[in-house]
Amino acid sequence: MIKILLWIIAFISIYTIGCVGLEVLPTLGTTENPILINSVLLNLSYSYFAGLIFYLLVTYYPFYLQRKKFSPIIKSKINDLYNQVEATIQTFETKEVKGIVDTITFDELKKVIEKNSMYSNSFYANTVGYQMNNFQFLVETKNNFFTIIERLLIYKDYLSINQIVSIEKIRDSSFFHLTKVYESSSLAILYYNSSQFKEELAKELFNIILYMRKIKG
Repeated sequence: MIKILLWIIAFISIYTIGCVGLEVLPTLGTTENPILINSVLLNLSYSYFAGLIFYLLVTYYPFYLQRKKFSPIIKSKINDLYNQVEATIQTFETKEVKGIVDTITFDELKKVIEKNSMYSNSFYANTVGYQMNNFQFLVETKNNFFTIIERLLIYKDYLSINQIVSIEKIRDSSFFHLTKVYESSSLAILYYNSSQFKEELAKELFNIILYMRKIKG
């Protein structure tokens, strides 16, 4: 809405300068005080363009250069977050699935989590040389999310509002409360392997996946 209004003002200013200042555009209508009105409109038009040039030189152009400079860093941090989300899904898989963050549905995610024990060996952990179960992997790697997000938000001035909101939603997700502490008592095993817990885990993880898709754009 603001952009549309600015474009309308710019159009009126260009027309005023072309019509009154340069006399190269046709006039529209008549008025009782044309000289006074034209003088006011012309001064406002010149002031608008003077302000626009000042904004471009002092604010927009430096910001554009900074955003261009930081763009590869931001892209790298977003890819790190994407890879962390992918690793979280892959821990429950039995084979590597490329681009799974972009393609998996909630029903597919729920199914892959439900068919695995939280205490069975993590596929992803094994592929990178670690021996841990699914639950251990989720607990041990949750801090990776927070570290990546903290480093990414350093550049929040160069992110879109939707990206910032989605990043903060991931950071505040209940998924990390579900995987806060590793427990392996007999009661804990029963609870963390229950359908109720796995469904809640799948729901929260899928929300993270949706936010990740928005961030990636």
